[in-house]
Amino acid sequence: MRSAKSIMSTHVITARPTMTCDEVQQLLMINKISGAPVVDSEGHLVGVISVSDILASGLNMGVSDSVEQALLDRMLAQEGFHLEGIAEGFVSDFMTRDVVRAFPETSVHRLAELMLHHRVHRVIIVEARTNQVKGIVTSFDLLKVLKEAPKACSGHMPNQCKTLVSA
Repeated sequence: MRSAKSIMSTHVITARPTMTCDEVQQLLMINKISGAPVVDSEGHLVGVISVSDILASGLNMGVSDSVEQALLDRMLAQEGFHLEGIAEGFVSDFMTRDVVRAFPETSVHRLAELMLHHRVHRVIIVEARTNQVKGIVTSFDLLKVLKEAPKACSGHMPNQCKTLVSA
């Protein structure tokens, strides 16, 4: 049975609740990611921060400029990424606290169900006893599994193929 442990990324870029919006924007852009788990000083999961959280916070603040144009301008800038006036404050002010999480033993099938049900693109993998981040599975990781499925299924009966994909 394929589990989160077999497909998760273990090099997880994390944010801290005390980071400023500017710092987390830089973190996301430099690492070319759309979100990151937020951990306390001991590595315990306390939230998740995403580009959507940052944009929503900026819109709630009544930013009048076109958010799309501001993003495009900043993404094209070679000096770095900075959204003027959007989501000033700390990560703890606008992170998502109700995090979709799973354990290393969670099946790939269950991870897909969690993403679909909660409409998220990442599931944070934590140690059950400590709630410390061990990895992350993204929707792209699941796409890779699906892409491998036809190769793994060649020559197998349909039920065996279903087991390979959902296991």
